[in-house]
Amino acid sequence: MNTKSIQNGRLHRISLKILIVVILITGIWFRFTNLDRKVYSFDESITSLRISGYTWTEMVQQDFQGKTISVADLQRKYQQINPEKTWWDTVKGLATEEPQLSPLYFILARFWVHLFGPQVATVRSLSALISFLVFPSIYWLCWELFRSASVGWMAVTIVAVSPFHVLYAQEARPYMMFAVLVLLSNAILLRALAKPAPTGATPTKRIALQNSPATSKLSKAVWFIYAIALTLGLYCSLLFFLVIFAHGLYVILKENWLFGKTLITYSVTAAIAIVLFAPWIWVLLENAPKIESTVGFPRLSLSFISSLKPLIFITCRMFIDTHWAGGIIKLASSNMTTDLIRLIVVAVLLLTLAHSIYSLCRSTPKRVWLFVLTAIGITAIVLIAVRGVADRYLVPYILAIQIAVAYLFTAKIAVTPNPRQQKLWQLGLIALISSEIVSCAVSSQSQLWWNKYPSSTKYNPQVAAIVNQAKKPLVITHGGNNITGKILSVSYLLKPEVQLLLAVKPEQVKIPDGFSDVFLYRATEALQIELEKVQKYKITPIYKPGDVWLWRVEK
Repeated sequence: MNTKSIQNGRLHRISLKILIVVILITGIWFRFTNLDRKVYSFDESITSLRISGYTWTEMVQQDFQGKTISVADLQRKYQQINPEKTWWDTVKGLATEEPQLSPLYFILARFWVHLFGPQVATVRSLSALISFLVFPSIYWLCWELFRSASVGWMAVTIVAVSPFHVLYAQEARPYMMFAVLVLLSNAILLRALAKPAPTGATPTKRIALQNSPATSKLSKAVWFIYAIALTLGLYCSLLFFLVIFAHGLYVILKENWLFGKTLITYSVTAAIAIVLFAPWIWVLLENAPKIESTVGFPRLSLSFISSLKPLIFITCRMFIDTHWAGGIIKLASSNMTTDLIRLIVVAVLLLTLAHSIYSLCRSTPKRVWLFVLTAIGITAIVLIAVRGVADRYLVPYILAIQIAVAYLFTAKIAVTPNPRQQKLWQLGLIALISSEIVSCAVSSQSQLWWNKYPSSTKYNPQVAAIVNQAKKPLVITHGGNNITGKILSVSYLLKPEVQLLLAVKPEQVKIPDGFSDVFLYRATEALQIELEKVQKYKITPIYKPGDVWLWRVEK
């Protein structure tokens, strides 16, 4: 009987390992399947603009002056690498026009495109490959927190098919790089704070080991690596300041507010990283008016509830995709059954998350639960305070929540003595992983999804289909920086020979002869007045899903 139990246990462990490998492969497959299917979003087209080395200003001055340009030429010039531009032009473009974006990812993306080409799948594949580093990074972090391989593998399994991770692994933006650096900096900090104390060692031997030259040298090396990780994090995203703040608070609370050697070492290390980031801080200060005019500065808000609601939905979406603009449960539906399902799913997930945090605080040492809570709390509180709650900004919060959930399921399945309860938790885990896989499967077949800025891209496929049917079409649009991203985005769906007439002022629009069809794309009221009242054209809306996205222009 004992031999049979041992064999069953061994078979169970082998089956579990095979299941983990299958889920991991599934997650990798989701990251690369239909990589070029979804629309190239507004932000992604700006990523390619930065990769090209051109700026918004240069593009507008050269090709938004009422001249016609083909889609092929527009993309060749502003969405691909140009010999006359270098990586330094990419940095200068960010510094002068989008200093709120740190340059590390964009520099790396430029070299990536230089090596492998500017195709949509190629540009996005950089993020997909970077996302692979999330797996070993979160495993290492779980090991540093719990000293448990089981929790590490559970976390890897959860993030492998998490809708959040899969969607942003297919985005030509720096979010996955940010996630990797958050995890690595967390793990390195915990390694730096850990004190070697082998089991069974006497107090005298422990002190001698901690003060030995070899240990001191290793500790300095780890803190040096931590400084590098913080520096890279800041050059990846300004949101990394929240990570540094959370780390500082954790060290202070862990040390019981005692300004000792550990806190001094952390402070010096963080200061070194900030000093190394000083050149970009200077860029931020020099271009503060530009930031204010484009995205605005964060401002404190007293509207807690209005930010808490999206935070709840985002928290649930990391496990089951329920967004109104794409998801397996559409939140905007007025159907009562859908609303009821949504409420049940959200309630169950929130209860699970609450139980995860409760179990973590109740069953783990202070150094563990305090670390996870500071990672969750700092990001959430600060972003709620400045009304900056958005999926892509909540990376540290999302990763910490997923680690807490991984710990809960590992503890309940591996430790619970009651077989019935163990079975229930196993079924719960199966339901969680299944909901993630279904969410990823649905989104992988869609051309549009909520992370692709629906307000800017939702109807681009239909618009492009209408234009592409014309024999020799001309597409007219006008506007400032906002319209540049929109026209770059829709250009990926248009035939290369389609001609564009782009202008920043309505009076610059002079329609040439020789086109079978003339269209207006997302036309402003000023341009409509110019063409109808001044130039006496007839303008007819031909695609109006709500607002008019496309007009036909006739004499």
